[in-house]
Amino acid sequence: MFARVKKTGPYEYLQIVENRREGKKTIQRVIATVGRMEQLQAKGDIENLV
Repeated sequence: MFARVKKTGPYEYLQIVENRREGKKTIQRVIATVGRMEQLQAKGDIENLV
């Protein structure tokens, strides 16, 4: 699992993503969308996640 920042329109979202293999393909599945980056940074929640 890893965290990634996904840009959608003018916003960036923090997501927790899982990689798994199915045959020869690698499939990514979003486990959770934590929230918008600007809101997480304003609250200081990003430091709490790490």
